Amino acid sequence: MVKKKSLEWRNCSEEELRERIDGEILGLFGPNVIVFLEGEMGAGKSSLVRVLMRQLAPKVASQGSPTFPLVQEYRAEKGFPIYHMDLYRLKNEAELEDSGIEAQIEERGALVFIEWASLFEDYFSFYQSNPERISKKSIQIFIEPGESETRNYRMLF
Repeated sequence: MVKKKSLEWRNCSEEELRERIDGEILGLFGPNVIVFLEGEMGAGKSSLVRVLMRQLAPKVASQGSPTFPLVQEYRAEKGFPIYHMDLYRLKNEAELEDSGIEAQIEERGALVFIEWASLFEDYFSFYQSNPERISKKSIQIFIEPGESETRNYRMLF
């Protein structure tokens, strides 16, 4: 198993987040990457994706959290597909499997953001522990409230 690098930002405002992403980690988010976003309801998972979308696809307006449509599809300025998935409303693994998102997750050249993958830990453990089998790099991002209007971010990549 490959040892992951980690990065932590504490008490980070949205403005600081934009600056740090642009200066430190934007290059991590490209084709053949799957990003698992974890945090409580309202922690800022979709907000983080919107900040990244402003960098990756500046001409495309983010449609917010895909809770009801399940998946929002975008195209990066560099041409690769981006999928933003929110699995919160799915009740069980059978619904997850019936949703058809596996093709999008495994699509070669796609960047995939997944919120609430922890609700289906058994299903996604394969993706998190065997990225070489699906030809995707795995990134985990944990978000929690910080002080005042800030958030804490911890990334494993």
